[in-house]
Amino acid sequence: MRSSSWNFTFEPRRTAGDGHAPAKPASFGIGILWIVLILFSCSEPPPVSQPVSEERIGTIDAYVFKPDDQTYLAAPRAFALAPEMSPTDALTALGRHLSRHYFSDDAGEPALRFEALGVHHVPAPYRAYRLAVINMVDPDLRALQDFFQGSAGAQTTYYMLTATFLQPHLDPPLVDGLILLYNGNEFPQTDHANLRGIVAAERIKPMVMKILQRQPRVGSTIFG
Repeated sequence: MRSSSWNFTFEPRRTAGDGHAPAKPASFGIGILWIVLILFSCSEPPPVSQPVSEERIGTIDAYVFKPDDQTYLAAPRAFALAPEMSPTDALTALGRHLSRHYFSDDAGEPALRFEALGVHHVPAPYRAYRLAVINMVDPDLRALQDFFQGSAGAQTTYYMLTATFLQPHLDPPLVDGLILLYNGNEFPQTDHANLRGIVAAERIKPMVMKILQRQPRVGSTIFG
């Protein structure tokens, strides 16, 4: 709303000895009416709220990887995400893939699952940054026992998680930052991989770009 500054000066009431007749009630009422009309003319109508459509990821080239003891990531493979998906839906599909193909037991069954709790937006002058909160649900504590032991194993798990969820090779990435919870709590401190706090896509991007540039894409597209 446009604000208007009005300076009204009220003179003290004159007496008969001043030589001027007091203001007539009718004139005073007309003056008030003019003031009200001017105030209304300077006021803009309240803005009409516009409907906000749910965010979609659009067409993106997402990839998933296989673990490697030397390079941590290997064998990049296209992973299809429908353009009409929301970022939260896309993260859910990627988490489902990780559960089935990386965090699985000896029988090939998922040992844990991921809950995409939401994607928060941090506004900036040029675009809004996306911050994802994902919960790793691991009631038997298998991940800490089997996937974070030793330097190579922990680093491989770190990059498998962050490269898959962040998709940092995209511009902008699927999400700019990742907060990974463990059974609803802050991620535990491990010796060889730090998943506490916010993991930024820019931190993971050099590793992912190197794999995509040096290793050919393998196999057909995986549909999430």
